[in-house]
Amino acid sequence: MGQTRRTHGIGGSGFVRAGMMMVYWNGRIVPAEQACVSVMDRGFLYGDGVFETVRLTGGRPFLWKQHWARWQAGASFLGIQIPVSEESLRAGILALVEANQIGEGVLRLTLSRGPGPRGYSPRGAGRPTLVMTVHPIPPGAEARATWRVCTSRVRLAGADPLSRFKTCNRLLQVLARAEADAAGLDEAILLDSHGCVIEGSSCNVFWVKSDRLVTPGPEQGALPGVTRGWVMAEARARGWEVVEATAPAEEVWEADGVFVTLSTRGIVEVTEWDGRPLRRWPGVAELWGLYEKALQAVQRAEAW
Repeated sequence: MGQTRRTHGIGGSGFVRAGMMMVYWNGRIVPAEQACVSVMDRGFLYGDGVFETVRLTGGRPFLWKQHWARWQAGASFLGIQIPVSEESLRAGILALVEANQIGEGVLRLTLSRGPGPRGYSPRGAGRPTLVMTVHPIPPGAEARATWRVCTSRVRLAGADPLSRFKTCNRLLQVLARAEADAAGLDEAILLDSHGCVIEGSSCNVFWVKSDRLVTPGPEQGALPGVTRGWVMAEARARGWEVVEATAPAEEVWEADGVFVTLSTRGIVEVTEWDGRPLRRWPGVAELWGLYEKALQAVQRAEAW
């Protein structure tokens, strides 16, 4: 017989076989194969929902308040009510982390409008579906890394109001990432219709020009990334000038340095873009050191 371990759900406990992935599914901690989403769920049918991807360190979410705020804002924008309180959700996260015995990893929260009648109208949708999963941290994410990237053929349409949130419809990002995968590269960078840099398929972009940090923001159509916001705040606290703007890809290639930010990996330096070697900015190492210290502070903290 397989080994079992004791795990604790919300309002109860149970035994699961060692190694089995446990998920949070509508208020319960259950084995992944038992968590079923209706074929009429609007998240499945239309991408009618929002999600967040959160770094776990020491079994605790990093930058939780910022992720919670953006998730709330996205749900409110779509008119979907989060079916639990933040306090209850925090308890669910801790139970999920314990059930999977994971310390360093990635937390994914997914909220959909729930099942409803056929058609685009949200009228008649039932109780929202709330799922949380935890996953191992990506290989290499705990050390400084460098990426080789390409320019995606996919173009973003300016300041789409949905670009401010992580909605469950991410087809443009899926197509862009597929281009990077096919080319054997780490990431694909998306431009707008004018050829200006907006964001990566799963990351925000920064570059250094004339001693200024430049990063596209929501006004340019970029997701207001949580790690991006943390980097901007840390940079400004050190007296660095930070500007929200965009520029043609050809200008970015000539920058003093390029890096990207994302929750799963923190800060990653870009050393090659479309086969062109890029300049390397020493400030990336300083930012990475600050990021590591911030992670360690979460591990030591009693509250998050």
